[in-house]
Amino acid sequence: MASRPLLGAASLCGLALVCAACKPAAEPLPARVRISIDGAVISPAKADGSQWDGMGVVAPGALTAIGGLLRTTEHPAAAAASVAGFAAEAAGAGTEPPEPFGSAELFVGARSLGRRALDRSGQRDTCTPGWNGPPTWRGVPLTPDVHVSGELIDRDLVSDDFIGRFAIHHGHLVAALRARTVYPVAVDDQAAGQVLFVWIEVWPD
Repeated sequence: MASRPLLGAASLCGLALVCAACKPAAEPLPARVRISIDGAVISPAKADGSQWDGMGVVAPGALTAIGGLLRTTEHPAAAAASVAGFAAEAAGAGTEPPEPFGSAELFVGARSLGRRALDRSGQRDTCTPGWNGPPTWRGVPLTPDVHVSGELIDRDLVSDDFIGRFAIHHGHLVAALRARTVYPVAVDDQAAGQVLFVWIEVWPD
């Protein structure tokens, strides 16, 4: 006769197997999606700490606070909103924020599905730009090689300043699709780190 401890262990194992079997499977991914780029969060300072359009530097404390928030990965939407708040506060504290514009191109492998402008007329002095439209691609195959490549520029009277490039990959798109809301993609580890987040939406199409 099996001992009580062994019977108890067998019962627990059986319960674990039942629970694993009852766990709902991840919802299947749609074959095609609609992808929009809603906006971005830009650092209030250039890579060297200087203002985008002014002659001074941005307070180091603001950049330190933003750096700490960027390391908070458990709740990306909350982190992105907090970073946006700090960036906006720094932008309003005597600094000179950029006038961001740019473009993004969507690829499936090496095949382009079109370039979209990232711009909004009359938008000035902001670290949290939004885009007219927003720029959207429809009927995009959600294959592992789908990705978006973009760049942002600071519009100046004399000479435009390059802000940075960003890339959004398949994993980001799947995360946004499952979030079912506007989703922040952290891109601060790309290029010079001056583009901090890109806000996207992904829906079945």
